[in-house]
Amino acid sequence: MKLTPYEKTTCDTYDIDLEAPPESRWKHLAQKEGKNIGRLLDDCVKLCVAEADSYPAYIRPLVIAAGKGVAGLGGRVVDMIAARFGEEYVAEIRSIAKHADQPLSHVVLGNLMYDGCQMAEIYGAVGCSSYSCNIDGAPTLVRNMVWPRSTGRHTRLVRFHRGRESYTSVSVLGCVGVVSAFCPGKWAVTINQAPMEGATSSYFQWPVLQRLRNVCDKMGSFKQVVADLQGYQTMTSFFAHVVGTKPTEHTVITGLGDSYRRRPLKEEFLVQTNHYIGQKDLEKHNGPAKWKDDDGQEWVCDSQYRAKSLAKKLETFPLTLAEARKRICTSAVTTTDTVQQMVFQPASGYSKVWAQG
Repeated sequence: MKLTPYEKTTCDTYDIDLEAPPESRWKHLAQKEGKNIGRLLDDCVKLCVAEADSYPAYIRPLVIAAGKGVAGLGGRVVDMIAARFGEEYVAEIRSIAKHADQPLSHVVLGNLMYDGCQMAEIYGAVGCSSYSCNIDGAPTLVRNMVWPRSTGRHTRLVRFHRGRESYTSVSVLGCVGVVSAFCPGKWAVTINQAPMEGATSSYFQWPVLQRLRNVCDKMGSFKQVVADLQGYQTMTSFFAHVVGTKPTEHTVITGLGDSYRRRPLKEEFLVQTNHYIGQKDLEKHNGPAKWKDDDGQEWVCDSQYRAKSLAKKLETFPLTLAEARKRICTSAVTTTDTVQQMVFQPASGYSKVWAQG
């Protein structure tokens, strides 16, 4: 897929005022992007319903009913979730549904897509990669995201601000959570999917992307972000690749639902790919490289191959920010399914995002 610098696309950058009531924060975006939100949600719902049999038995009926837009279901689901992580993001989800004129149950499914794909073990559409290194002594985070192609068409930059403080999220329309974000002068962070093997899964815990949003909203220091990401149990597992402003401030947090491990920078770079834990004592959690589904179709997980290929490319160290992106623009890492790319350097304030134009 051809990616374009975000500033050269026709897409807007939206401002979300965290001091405004949650019921009104997303009104402008939802009204302007209502049709696009609907298109993206249609794709999300189709994927969830098509894979409904893969969900745990206690989740399956909710997924099917939500996909059908059963009246009142969306409200009941968000109320259950609100009981676990508070009303504010739930009010935002309700507001998006209202102002985009979309079924609340569909907006809920869209906001739970990360955890839904984890629970249903939908890995075939995922091929995300990230790495960090120091360029001119400053931590730099580089990231590829691979997801269903409609994600690329509906990528938007969202600037969350509270007074003079702000951070920018590389967002997907209709989603109040955070996948990748950049706070100038402080940190940058991105989420990759982690193995579910050996992880704790609970529908009644924090959704991963809303958990990251909660951490980002505080706009604290690198150390605070790292500590807060390990503070609560999440619905499913995740990798959080985080960098700060000092040369030693690189880490990958492996969250296995209710337990956490940190992998610091030990060489000149730190690489992370989806569903692959590179730590020897955690390798037992990695799933098989090849498997067959119930229909006999064979699937291949190339996450370990991408991690090794990216590490090989980094043997020739990037000296500039332009070279940093080139290291992931290889056939082993970037494919026609890549929907986002980004380079973040918090110390200098540099951020660059590429998306589908």
